[in-house]
Order: sequence, then structure tokens, then C-alpha cells
Amino acid sequence: MADFLPYASMVCCLTSVLFLSTSVAAAGTTELATQICRNTTSYAFCQEAMYSDPHAVGADRYVLAYIAYRQAYLNATDTADYIASELKSMESGGASEFLTGLRKCLGYYQEAIRRLAEMLGNLDSETFYGLDELSIDVENSVRSCEASVGRPSPLSKRNEDLAKLSNICFVVSKLYIYL
Repeated sequence: MADFLPYASMVCCLTSVLFLSTSVAAAGTTELATQICRNTTSYAFCQEAMYSDPHAVGADRYVLAYIAYRQAYLNATDTADYIASELKSMESGGASEFLTGLRKCLGYYQEAIRRLAEMLGNLDSETFYGLDELSIDVENSVRSCEASVGRPSPLSKRNEDLAKLSNICFVVSKLYIYL
């Protein structure tokens, strides 16, 4: 029994240290999501977007990057599908200025989707170079879409949401320093 006591106390200490380090790590990474959101253009939007994924709580920069990039990708593909549907329903209506703008928008969104897919691929391959620049490219595509259809438009809310998501992507991308 005397030989067991030192092992029991050592196991108890190791368990306590492991529990405390896990708790501290989780608290620090939750803080990381909050820090990310504090550095975006819309804190409330960021909090809503990031924490809509249950993996955000306690997430490290890698998981948070996946959450942000995936949210933006899903938003962009949903909007591109919406634009394609609108174009299909309007094509018999002729060549209006808005229809021309929608066609341009679809191209801008397809470019944004390619950039976001590249960002997700770079994250998968741990090639972090240029993630910030790709985020800016996504936002520029959205701004170009908005300019081509005018403001306000049926796409304004969708464009603004993707612009905010691309801003979150940019802030997350800055967590990956490269030379």
C-alpha cells in the first residue's frame, strides 16, 4: 500500500495539471475568436458567423480559419446559385441594364468562389502564403458585383454579407505570418 501512495499522488497531480492546461488552452482559444471579431468591420456579425459553428468554442486559429473560409464559400456559392436562378428567369425579358449587371455579378461571384476554394486548399495543404491577398480579392469581387448592378439592389444584402465574411477571412489570415 505504501508503494501505491506515491503513484496515486503523481497520477492525481498529472490529472490536475492536464485538466488545468486544457481549461487554460480552451479559454485562450475562445479569446482568439473574440480577438478576431474585435478586429473586423462588424463585431456582432463576426460573432454570429463564427459561433454559428459549434466548433468555434475552444477553437485554435486553424479551426477558426476553416470556419471563416467555409462560411464565406457557402455564402458565395449560395449567392451565385441565386444569381443564376434570377438570370434564368429573366432571360426572356431582353437585355436590360440590370440583366447585364447580373451577368457580370455571376462572373464576379464565380471568381470569388475560385479564390475561396484556393484559400481552403491552401489551408488543407498548410500553404498559408497569400491568404490575406485572396481575402481582399474576394471582397473586391463583391464590390465589383455591387457596382455592376447598382445600389440598392436585390443583391445588396448578400453582397454586404460576403464583404463582411471576406473581412473576417482577412483578419483570420493575418494569424498566419509569412515572409
